[in-house]
Amino acid sequence: MKYSATSNITYIFYILSFFILGIIIFFLPNVTMNMFHLSVSISLIVIGCIITAFNLVKRKGIQNILKSIFIIIAGYFFLNNKYHLLAIFPLLFSFYLLLISTIKLSTVIIYKGRGFKGFNRLLLSGIIDYFIALAIILHPVNSLSYLTYILGIYFIIIAVHYVVDFFYEYHTRNNKGRAFRWTVPTIISLLIPFSISSRINKNLNKSTKNYSKEEFDNNVDLEILIAVKDSNIGKFGHTDLVYNGKVYSYGSYDEESKKFFDMVGDGVIFTVDDRDKYLKFCTEHSNKTFFAFGISLSDKQKERVEKELEKIMAGTYRWKGPAETDKNKKYEDYGSALWYATKAKFYKFNQSSDYRLYYAMWTNCVKLIDQILGVTGSDLLRLNGVITPGTYYYFLDEKFKKHNSNVIRKQIITKGDIFTQEKK
Repeated sequence: MKYSATSNITYIFYILSFFILGIIIFFLPNVTMNMFHLSVSISLIVIGCIITAFNLVKRKGIQNILKSIFIIIAGYFFLNNKYHLLAIFPLLFSFYLLLISTIKLSTVIIYKGRGFKGFNRLLLSGIIDYFIALAIILHPVNSLSYLTYILGIYFIIIAVHYVVDFFYEYHTRNNKGRAFRWTVPTIISLLIPFSISSRINKNLNKSTKNYSKEEFDNNVDLEILIAVKDSNIGKFGHTDLVYNGKVYSYGSYDEESKKFFDMVGDGVIFTVDDRDKYLKFCTEHSNKTFFAFGISLSDKQKERVEKELEKIMAGTYRWKGPAETDKNKKYEDYGSALWYATKAKFYKFNQSSDYRLYYAMWTNCVKLIDQILGVTGSDLLRLNGVITPGTYYYFLDEKFKKHNSNVIRKQIITKGDIFTQEKK
């Protein structure tokens, strides 16, 4: 089924909404905070009263009634204690900064410990983030006015981003260099693949009503596969690339090298010659759900992708896992199961390559895919050095909604079914 791409009216609405909101927040911070305080407090009281009345009429039980009364009390408390409510947001922002700081500092420690050079700027950035977060935690109310200005600027930047996208629709830049793009925050992007997958799996028929069983499109030259499964780290997603029917996937597939809850290990890239066989294995063995974005490339872009793939693979050497080296014993790790099912070829990286060490929050599956896709002119910004599968899903889904973008197909691939969505 065809998908209606984002209209010009929608873009204009986004631009005006974010711009006006940013201007109001930036130039009228006190008015903004007062309106927010009153709306949240009164809403809690009203909602609490409605739920309490409903629970009393339906006789839902004392526990439900007490919960709804607590909502009323919370609303009344915040109504009379303005800054207790407003202080929550600087604290949330500080916790986000602490997360980013932890990622940066742990990255420096891990890579320095493995003999990598550089990372001084990342170290300095992580320390600055840490002290800013600490200052906000110690004085959350005093930090509120500064965060209000930052929030206003943030919405204005988003409006500018939509202006750029609006003109991008009429002046495609497929053969030009990469541009900067404002993307969703890291903590949100981590959860995007699993949240979307959960909604689809709960009610697959309704969620796929805009899809058809059309499976093939001759205009698709390259695919980005974003996989998610219901497991600890699997909820954050994994990203693969398919070119000319061949799957390329980077991760930590050497079980003996894995550390820190499988977040660190030797970097390994594997290839599978048969895309369908790989998808069948992943959906059946690991119960993964795939979001597959099909991309159309020009001849020049194809040439660049091929050269980049050759460049990456030139920095590797063939590595054989336990299943390949010892065929007299049955191994049950993921890499071995993959080899048994698809005869995947595994490669490790030379000492000179940045990819020789896999780290989920830095040199991860998306970073390598982004390097390959980047030669086509893809304009994804690396926020804080962290690119997640959620960031890529958001980026590709936004591109899919545009009339003139080269992301022309979106699929949901589950065990036994492929649902295809194409835009007009």
